Amino acid sequence: MGHNTLLIRDADPDAAAQRPANLIPAVLVDRGGSLTLDVCGQQMPVPGLRRYLDQRHLQQHLGRRVLVAIRPEHLHDASAGLPPSAGPTASVLHGTVRGVRGDGAALLLDVEVADAPGWQPAPRLAARVELGCTAEAGDAVMLAVDLRHLRVFAADGDLR
Repeated sequence: MGHNTLLIRDADPDAAAQRPANLIPAVLVDRGGSLTLDVCGQQMPVPGLRRYLDQRHLQQHLGRRVLVAIRPEHLHDASAGLPPSAGPTASVLHGTVRGVRGDGAALLLDVEVADAPGWQPAPRLAARVELGCTAEAGDAVMLAVDLRHLRVFAADGDLR
């Protein structure tokens, strides 16, 4: 996996080996010296992202598509607030719920990320949220992304 990984943030070997359930296309953008991920037209600032990229990788991937990986349990219903463990390392994605199903002590939401020109079809992701979430199919939803668990990969799988 190391040959095609642009970034693995603070991942222990077990976390790095887990196959992420969500792979979302994004574009790596420099916004006045701060790196952000453009996910379907939504800007998602990722503090500290620059320190994980060497200059060669940064120049090679700036303005290009990458893949953002996040596991369902690291997405939270933003309307219910964030878990205390998330702290300031969170960003929000907007989308539309396309399906809901029970998953033991939680709900699994099938969310279509808000669409923008050039992002056809809109990507879908799974979010594992608390049972208290009242979202239903067709509802607009805001998902807080715990950025500490975000992984970014080269879209073409080649960093050589």
